Amino acid sequence: MIKIENLSASYGRIQALRAVTLNMSPGTVFAVLGANGAGKTTLLRSILGLVSTTGTVRLDGQDISRLATHERIRRGIAIVPEGRRLFSDLTVRENLLIGAINRSDRSRVQSELQDICDAFPILGKRRDQAAKSLSGGEGQLLALGRAMLSRPKVLLLDEPSVGLMPIAVTEVFTTVAKVSREKGLTILLVEQNAKKALKIADEAAVLELGSVAFKDSARGMREDRRVQEAYLGGH
Repeated sequence: MIKIENLSASYGRIQALRAVTLNMSPGTVFAVLGANGAGKTTLLRSILGLVSTTGTVRLDGQDISRLATHERIRRGIAIVPEGRRLFSDLTVRENLLIGAINRSDRSRVQSELQDICDAFPILGKRRDQAAKSLSGGEGQLLALGRAMLSRPKVLLLDEPSVGLMPIAVTEVFTTVAKVSREKGLTILLVEQNAKKALKIADEAAVLELGSVAFKDSARGMREDRRVQEAYLGGH
């Protein structure tokens, strides 16, 4: 589905990614772990074309490395950014519809909007309320629903657990796993909460100083002593 080969990225003279190679299979969750400053968010920005890069990004076998960001989005990449970035004064419904801004099949959009409200009942219940009235966990579900309404092939999630209560983190991660499984959606999950991420992921990698330090199945990563000691509290 999406293949990254020797991807390097820089901000001026600062190199943030160093020859990263990753391969994400269709309909799977791929977790990217690492400390602050490891290059996780830069990886997502590079996939979207928001950073100066070298290397290759392929989507469905097609090289999209030189495409502008809006063209990559049209090809089927969506992102839920860290902090959600909702339009707080717009309603839940209006926020969701922003995800479909590039779609022309309006009748299908309305049908899929209802599907999202059915899948996330709290959004259906509060569809006419301002987004600022939602809790952190509800806001994260709204951001996820908004991205889904763009009908992506690949969904990028940037630190979805940030700022959430533990019970909300569990709900969000359970929903992410369900969406991938039921919709066949490929998800690239960038996350510091390694335990939660590895619980729902199929495959995973650890970034350190912009390079891939470890790469394995999520199960293999959970059993790797180095990963346990550095990211899973030693067990």
